[in-house]
Amino acid sequence: MASSVDQVFELITKNVAADPGLVKRVGGVYHFDIDGKVWTVDLKNGNGSVKSGKDGKADCTITIKGDDFLSLASGKLNGQTAFMQGKLKLGGNMGLAMKLGQLFENKSGAAPQQQASSGAIEVAFNEIQKNISADLSLVNKINGVYQFDITLASGDVQKWAVDLKTGTSPGSVSKGAPPKADCTLALKEEDFVNMLTGKADGQSLFMQGKLKMTGNMGLAMKLGQVVANKQPKQAKL
Repeated sequence: MASSVDQVFELITKNVAADPGLVKRVGGVYHFDIDGKVWTVDLKNGNGSVKSGKDGKADCTITIKGDDFLSLASGKLNGQTAFMQGKLKLGGNMGLAMKLGQLFENKSGAAPQQQASSGAIEVAFNEIQKNISADLSLVNKINGVYQFDITLASGDVQKWAVDLKTGTSPGSVSKGAPPKADCTLALKEEDFVNMLTGKADGQSLFMQGKLKMTGNMGLAMKLGQVVANKQPKQAKL
């Protein structure tokens, strides 16, 4: 196990060199801000690179303390827990945050991938909660309860509830299945975040069989309003 931040990035460098396909699969530039020192992991240009310092524009920024970063990289710290405790801050493309675990696969298996993606899902639903709080009329306009069944990279299914039904004003977002859902949407974690960030269109995901919907289809058509304040032209169903 790496005992320093520098050693972790040395291992990431080896993983990037050993797997040229990472650039094609990830397609983004990360900036890691660790104890005030920035590292750049470029998986967007050429064969990919890892550099000390801020190089170019980041598509995804991760801010974390050194000890927490080492714990995260080794699998001792859960990414979702770190995010909820304020130890891990994410900025930019959440879809890229979900792919972060691929950098650590050779070192610590699939656990970091699951942690990073879970953190991205938390970010997504936190943003939805902010949008609901900023637009109290959503309850009257939508009048329904959504259940999201999101399949993680590990194969586990994470359930979330978005309650925008009359009588529950101002609406709420919670982890876990609601008592009764009017519309249920099931999809993989990566497709979920890509849909919210505009990288994937909900209608296309549905036609490809990547998004499954049951219940009130009219509510599915209104889902874009939930993220309209954040991604007014991107989230579509």
